[in-house]
Amino acid sequence: MGYKHFTISDSQRKEYASGFLLDLMINRGYQYSVVLEDADKDLEPLFVYMMSRDYLTLDKENNYTHTVKGLEKLENLKKRYEEYLAHFDLFCAVDLETGEFAFEKIFELEDDEWELYVNDERFVDLRIAVAWFKKINPSDFVFLSFLKEGQFNVSNNNWQFDILSGLIWEQIEEIIDTAIQIEELEYLSEEGSIINGMQVIEDVIRQGAKLSEKLYREEENLKHENGEYPNDYYDSEYGNHVVTTYESYYDPFFINPIWYIF
Repeated sequence: MGYKHFTISDSQRKEYASGFLLDLMINRGYQYSVVLEDADKDLEPLFVYMMSRDYLTLDKENNYTHTVKGLEKLENLKKRYEEYLAHFDLFCAVDLETGEFAFEKIFELEDDEWELYVNDERFVDLRIAVAWFKKINPSDFVFLSFLKEGQFNVSNNNWQFDILSGLIWEQIEEIIDTAIQIEELEYLSEEGSIINGMQVIEDVIRQGAKLSEKLYREEENLKHENGEYPNDYYDSEYGNHVVTTYESYYDPFFINPIWYIF
């Protein structure tokens, strides 16, 4: 299903970077004039692209400002982020021998314990395989994971150059290239029959959907009991909106249309 030597097109890079920059401008109050200064000059090609896509326009003071289309793009990014956290991030650590998900214990462990546990070598990352199965661009998952982990950090020097340079996108491509692919999940059962990778990932997705709903309900109960989130399953910065009903995800072939809207 997947393939090696995955590449992210230049336009796709700009789409990701546009979503990040729209978040800075709309949600974090960043302002940019058409006359860019210092390190912000590196953003000029991105602003040109965003203007061509009608994500931005210029106000009377010649400052960049978002359009309705730009706001819609940011809203789509927010929904993808919420859905990624709610339904797909838990596939980052799965024990293929036992069928256990590391996320089954996310509320039982303190943060430092959790970091050690989730990185145990018996767990493997199946997010890319899940993306291929769902026919979702796997770079979407890695990009959203980078957002969650703070890889796009405006406190870093020359971050403006970084979001358009090749390095961070090459890192995403390498992650996809070296990830476990669906074909690699094939195994021989004890009865001697071949269980192909598609069957394995389909079963994993079914189990993950049920675990995801269970974790959501547990977190809601914990929130109501003590007024705060424990070791968060969701990201409090983005809220805890449920993008779709969890029952939809019991069908491993269900795909939310938001992944095809730009």
